[in-house]
Amino acid sequence: MAADGQRRIGHLDMDAFFASVEQLNRAEYRGKPVIVGGLGPRGVVSTASYEARAFGVHSAMPMAVARRRCPGGIYLSPRFSRYKEISDVVRGILRRHSSVVETVSLDEAFFDLSRHGRSPDEAEAVAREIKRRVQSETKLTCSVGLAPNRFLAKLASELNKPDGFLVIEPDGVQELLDPLPIDRLWGVGVVTERRLSGLGLLRIGDLRRAPLELLVREFGSNGRRLQRLACGIDETPLQGETESKSISREVTFPFDVVETAEIEKEARRLTRAVVSQLRRESLVCRTVRIKVRYPDFRTITRQTRLGSGTDSVRLIEALAVHLLRDRTDLDDRGIRLIGVGVASLSETRELQLSLFGDVT
Repeated sequence: MAADGQRRIGHLDMDAFFASVEQLNRAEYRGKPVIVGGLGPRGVVSTASYEARAFGVHSAMPMAVARRRCPGGIYLSPRFSRYKEISDVVRGILRRHSSVVETVSLDEAFFDLSRHGRSPDEAEAVAREIKRRVQSETKLTCSVGLAPNRFLAKLASELNKPDGFLVIEPDGVQELLDPLPIDRLWGVGVVTERRLSGLGLLRIGDLRRAPLELLVREFGSNGRRLQRLACGIDETPLQGETESKSISREVTFPFDVVETAEIEKEARRLTRAVVSQLRRESLVCRTVRIKVRYPDFRTITRQTRLGSGTDSVRLIEALAVHLLRDRTDLDDRGIRLIGVGVASLSETRELQLSLFGDVT
């Protein structure tokens, strides 16, 4: 830990990553609106360059809407192998400077600078050096935040994008948070924002000062969690697997699927594809997760963690279906996307036993 006992958590977010990579590799794309994502009739924008964002195009937007807003844009399918190459370079830089790195996605990671007795100035200098090296070695910009916890570090990286750097000091937390709109808090989506607004809570400061009894009555235990975030409190540790990696598969349906049996059938098919890759790479997993996107484009993920690693199809299938049945809302709205993934991976040469007594 740091000499003063204060956590110093960093968050690095590559700027418009997929689109920026395409602009880096193709000079003729630079300075132009580039949109990367699914190009089919149900395609969704993965990343829009800042030139495209000026037209109102953003991630998770239906590609058809993006084309209407930006008819002169350059529309490209993702090249994940190329994005992973650059992501690996960034992750290598982080690991040279931090012993605990949590990779969130190809373009985003947390890192811990609390160890080795670093002072606040030393931690800031290291974070600035990480940012400098990323730009030097990838020729791409990133935004970096440094703060006492995960929530604040991610917020710090978001507030100064693109190519930003922001340090949030403990004594400046409320001054920064209070005026921000309520949807800046983790877990406040469209529905929760609407409910909070109905209670007259429009800013983070409003939520911080609200009676806890009111929040618990309206939102249950989530009300207490939201108020803690509004106070800048987040004790969540980094999932510090330095070799963090995941394998996932997902599919966007050509039309919204309502039948639960069909959704579960697709989840099982995706599970088999994921496990096939696990076994090809001689890996086992300890985390199983699912991803669901609804017709209104609201996207959720749910996950569960095992005590030991496995590559059992039956076990991973059962966990994925359990997450679908018990921790998601599969109602008559249907869903447009389903994904299955595994994480917390490690190499193994030993056969992993299933709880069901089989490893097929």
